[in-house]
Amino acid sequence: MSSNLTAPTILFPSISYRLADIQAAAQVALEAGNSPQSIFQHYRELVRPKDAKSWFSITPGEDGKIIYFEVPKDGEQASQAPGKAGPAQALAAAAG
Repeated sequence: MSSNLTAPTILFPSISYRLADIQAAAQVALEAGNSPQSIFQHYRELVRPKDAKSWFSITPGEDGKIIYFEVPKDGEQASQAPGKAGPAQALAAAAG
């Protein structure tokens, strides 16, 4: 599988979303191989906890295919947009 995704493209958002999800810099640092100070300094408050829950709840559709959604602006509804992927969808596609 060919991809333009690099380690930072996947790792950096994952750290931000993980920190927002579990609110534990020491645990995230252990998982990411970094220091709690670095995690706290670079990744804290970049993502809201509710967005982290959404990030980690993305799964393939029942047919095993990825369904892409546009990232809504605050206050807007998400809409399905085939062929457009945000970071979470790109991560799911890369893992697929």
